[in-house]
Amino acid sequence: MPKVISIYEAKTHLSKLVKQAQAGETIYIGAYGNPQAVIAPVPVKRPINIGIWEHKKIAHAYKTRELVDPDHDITVDFENSLDQPLL
Repeated sequence: MPKVISIYEAKTHLSKLVKQAQAGETIYIGAYGNPQAVIAPVPVKRPINIGIWEHKKIAHAYKTRELVDPDHDITVDFENSLDQPLL
């Protein structure tokens, strides 16, 4: 059974307990030796594999401005469509 720290002790030493959790330790808090809560380290965020596109590095294939600026061909087509009469 894990060691359970009393709620009073946890309130008194919260910053110390958080540092211990940051170091990878799981701390159980409770009353009368019964765990009621846990202070644990935050899980490490791992990169998401994008399957078959992973080797292509799509995110680096485009410059940021290319993704934000309007597409020239679409803009021309839109402007040309404004000159067409409505049916």
